[in-house]
Amino acid sequence: MITNNQKILACVDQSDHTDSVALAATWAGRQLAVPVELLHVLDRHLETAQSDDRSGTLGVDAQEALLANLSKEDASRSKMAREQGRLFLARLRQQALDAGVANIDVRQRHGTVAGTLADLAPSASMVVMGRRGERTAANTPTRDISRTVAELIRTLPCPVMLTPVAFTPPTKVVLAFDGRSAAREAVRTVASSALLTGLPIHVVMSGAPSANADDNKQLSWAQALLQEQGFSVSTAFVPGQAADVIAKQIGEQGADLLVMGVNTHSPLRQWLFGSKGTDILRSVDVPTLIVR
Repeated sequence: MITNNQKILACVDQSDHTDSVALAATWAGRQLAVPVELLHVLDRHLETAQSDDRSGTLGVDAQEALLANLSKEDASRSKMAREQGRLFLARLRQQALDAGVANIDVRQRHGTVAGTLADLAPSASMVVMGRRGERTAANTPTRDISRTVAELIRTLPCPVMLTPVAFTPPTKVVLAFDGRSAAREAVRTVASSALLTGLPIHVVMSGAPSANADDNKQLSWAQALLQEQGFSVSTAFVPGQAADVIAKQIGEQGADLLVMGVNTHSPLRQWLFGSKGTDILRSVDVPTLIVR
């Protein structure tokens, strides 16, 4: 569920996805009328990784001198990283203010993204992050999802919006639907939230060569629930593999946002390797709202 009284948490770093994350978060903040917080996490391990500990090859006095020097270097790198982070966050905050977002805050922490989000995400309406971060290899295919991001999606207690390199406010939504509990929860979440108010929604189901009575019943349920909340809704059952069908429907419908549910009880292996959800994410290049 997307709560309407808690902040949007945007995970930003020095990657090429950061501007789209900030834009998506400010758009979501305006839609929900909630504050936005830009979160930048400094990894201590990265700051010290460049220090080669060779103390075992030196005498005692030399070891102490070397360790003292390394400590100073680490402190200097840490200070530089903090200052760069402050400037980086100040730039993003100013962009949000220029875009008309008044209620925006910034936060910089040392630690890991996973550990920091474990503390902060329970009090957030939604987390926004890029499909890939600054530590993802540059030659990674653009539609791939980083392993860290995949793990975070599995563990975070709130909805997550993944952004590609570019973000524009959405004008039409495709909702991937298979009638299971996670997909039904995604429908309920969209229906009960102001996030997508005013946007037409196309509910898509895929599978066997033809829809059966239960498929039609499930689609009718989703359509009725969304229409009750004022959404303009169309539905389609399209035979084929889910990832192929969803990607094609996004193109044909001119949609620029995908909504999908993720089963909270899926084993890690299923989520990370070969699950239908991962295949769908890799098949599209539009922002994706993932509801758990």
